[in-house]
Amino acid sequence: PISINSSIYNALQNRMKPLIEAAIAELCSSTNTLFPEKMLIADLGCSSGPNALALVSIAVEAIHSHCLQLQQPPPEVCVLLNDLPDNDFNTVVKSLVTLHQSNEPAVVTVGIMPGSFYERLFTSGSMHLFCSLNSLNWLSKAPEDLTKNWIPAYDVDEHARRERFPVVLEAYAQQFRKDFTFF
Repeated sequence: PISINSSIYNALQNRMKPLIEAAIAELCSSTNTLFPEKMLIADLGCSSGPNALALVSIAVEAIHSHCLQLQQPPPEVCVLLNDLPDNDFNTVVKSLVTLHQSNEPAVVTVGIMPGSFYERLFTSGSMHLFCSLNSLNWLSKAPEDLTKNWIPAYDVDEHARRERFPVVLEAYAQQFRKDFTFF
């Protein structure tokens, strides 16, 4: 049975599908002067389990469909999967078999890129498409102002919580801005 988390991610993937298809259509557009012979796609925060390959699978299917419409040979596709080093990449690798068997288009290589996407992972100008379903809501770390001053993000004492709320909110907002700038 599919867990509640998986069904939530499945619903989010369904909302992402038209966006990914539109991005692929633009990349493969007949008005695009150079139809790519090779495409690199990365999923940032791929996770593991039943949803690990969902977004890149949507992209691969969209590439195949668009190439059929344009009567173009599909490009070779390199899929790069990224998550934090503690992710269960063994499970992800096992699920790659189905992606390789699809043959639409030829998924030639798959790479695992462990690390934070708040740090540089890829060479500049090398990627055609990035996907990220539900990862940017995670900060790279707790705000330093809070950790060094031992201020909890949530306090059971309602009065203390209300008093600290503006400080906590601003600390998290600053950390988000810093992280998103690096992203």
